[in-house]
This record gives sequence, C-alpha cells and structure tokens, in this order.
Amino acid sequence: MSTKRDETLEEIWAIRRQTAKRFGGDPRKRVAYYQRRQKESGAKIYRPEIPTGADLQAFDALHDRAHAEVAAGQYSTLTTYRAARKRKAKGAK
Repeated sequence: MSTKRDETLEEIWAIRRQTAKRFGGDPRKRVAYYQRRQKESGAKIYRPEIPTGADLQAFDALHDRAHAEVAAGQYSTLTTYRAARKRKAKGAK
C-alpha cells in the first residue's frame, strides 16, 4: 500500500516541479495563466460552495450576530467569540 502512495506523491511532486519550471516559480504568472485558461474554456476552474435559501439566512444571522457582539465590546475579536461559542457548545453536551 505504501508503494502506491509513494507513486502518487511522486506524480504530484513531478507536476509541481513542471509547473514551477514553466512559470519560474512566479505565482503571478501562474495565476494569470489559469485566468486565461478559465476565460478560454468559459467555465470556472474553482467554484466555492455558497449557501442558498435557509442556509444563507442562517449563515448571515450568525455572521451579523458575531460582529454585533464584537462591536458591542462583549468579545475583543471574532476569534474569542468563536472560542466562547465552542466552549458553550461543549458544556451543553
């Protein structure tokens, strides 16, 4: 099993080496290349998942609530807000 994994990793590393060689390690050139390819093909190479309907409303409500509580001074940052929510959820279990 480990030989198959090693072969897969070797293939990925080879592709990365080819890409680095092709663009000289310049990420801007790489991004420009993929943007051109995306325009030529007419399809997006990457499509992030965007919540819709009820999921979007729930997402927005949680997001707005977090920012409102931070703005009100209840939490210093979004990170502390999230940590407090996790602690509260753990305590409820």
